[in-house]
Amino acid sequence: MITLILLFAFILSFSWGITLSRQLKISKMERKEEGLVLRQERLDVGRDFVANASHELRTPITIIKGFLETMRDMPEISQDLFSEILKKMLKSCERMESLVKSLLLLADLENCPKGGFEDCDLVQIIDEVSYNLISIHQEATIETYLKDSSIRIWANLDLLELALRNLLENAVKYSKGAARIAIRLEVGEQSCKIKIKDEGMGIPEKDLPHLFDRFYTVDKTHSRRLGGAGLGLSIVKKIV
Repeated sequence: MITLILLFAFILSFSWGITLSRQLKISKMERKEEGLVLRQERLDVGRDFVANASHELRTPITIIKGFLETMRDMPEISQDLFSEILKKMLKSCERMESLVKSLLLLADLENCPKGGFEDCDLVQIIDEVSYNLISIHQEATIETYLKDSSIRIWANLDLLELALRNLLENAVKYSKGAARIAIRLEVGEQSCKIKIKDEGMGIPEKDLPHLFDRFYTVDKTHSRRLGGAGLGLSIVKKIV
């Protein structure tokens, strides 16, 4: 009787061991498959990123090349036309420079851990970023609704200023006529919320899920005319 019990226990233990071994193998295979899927997704994202970046860079390069060919083929070009061509070439160079800076910044944010935190005054940061924006876009107006004269926070000062600047630049860029922007600051027990309101063209509901996607723009024609490449809000999201 004891022998039968021991034999049954051995068979049960052996069977359980095989089952456990199979489960471990399946688990390892599943993890491996998940890793492969994740790696493939990253590769796909990387390819899309490179393709989009190449496309965005190709546009100003094509414009510059076209103007240079015009100047080559028209040696007797008038001074007015020459000045106009130089102006457009400079604008294309500035667009390309801005795009490259944004791409490098995104790469840094992607690969480097966030750090450099320090004690900052959020009210002062908002005031300074707003003042700097108005000095560039003098037709714009910014109204700030800040209940406190000083709010101390722990943040990366440079990145926070960059995020605010991108948001305000975006508000100015897509406003109808002279931009009117309102900034409200809501303070909680352990958090602060910054709300920025503008009088822009609005965003269709179908575009909202893609608002922070890289290179995504609601109105591509309007964005290209203003020099936008659809990276500003992506940078903001990465910072936050």
